[in-house]
Amino acid sequence: MRPEYKKLRLSEETAAVFDSFLEQFEAKLLDPSTDNNELVCETIYCLETGQRGYLEALSAAREKEDFLSLTNLLSMDPRNAAQEPEYYGDIDLEKYSRNKPLHWLWTYFDRLPLSRNTLFAFQFRRILGRFMFRHLGENVKLFHNIEFTYGYNLKIEDNVVIHREVMLDDRGSIHIKKNASVSDYAHIYSHHHHVNDIYDISLHETVIGEGARVTYHSTVLSGQSLGDFAILGSMGLATRPVESGIIKGGIPAKQIGKVDPDSASAHKCS
Repeated sequence: MRPEYKKLRLSEETAAVFDSFLEQFEAKLLDPSTDNNELVCETIYCLETGQRGYLEALSAAREKEDFLSLTNLLSMDPRNAAQEPEYYGDIDLEKYSRNKPLHWLWTYFDRLPLSRNTLFAFQFRRILGRFMFRHLGENVKLFHNIEFTYGYNLKIEDNVVIHREVMLDDRGSIHIKKNASVSDYAHIYSHHHHVNDIYDISLHETVIGEGARVTYHSTVLSGQSLGDFAILGSMGLATRPVESGIIKGGIPAKQIGKVDPDSASAHKCS
């Protein structure tokens, strides 16, 4: 059985509404006069409540000394939040300071019901990714609860699919080439710790080749790249590189098969 994927479309009215919101949001990001912290506060408030007026709501909560509302509202502001990567000593503060407001919005958005609506969420995450990542190609599908470390060391090419609950540790560098896929709960790393000194960190580039597949619950350790059309099987642990066209599985991953080169080539532009 080889079923075709369905092409889902919004009604014209809904598409027009979504497009207007997204176009206005992107236009504000492109405007050099925009304070991204303020934009993120208003955007989170709008998406969570369905209303505009973050600053007014904050002022009202302060006036009433409503500390429950204040805690919630103040937590929408990236300037009042810290995520794990900010504690790391190898962080590029200049690059991350540009990313931080949008990184917080990315994290917050995934906690909202709207993040599960792929007809909106794919487009929204693409906008965020184009501003945060080193490169984001065309027609990339990014599902919910994808975590990354810094963002500015991520390069994702055209037609990549990254499914839910994936960890992309870009402390070093991660490059995912065109038509590759990363399945649910997979982890890809680009740093590791010295066995005798946990604070001694080594950074590498980890590459996922063209058309390669990192499948369910599998892990690619730092620098252990996958070649073109390679497959790391479910629950597999790549402690060594996976060569082009090779299928590896197990802990640690060992060769269990090969990809049919004719079949792989036929799907280069899928």
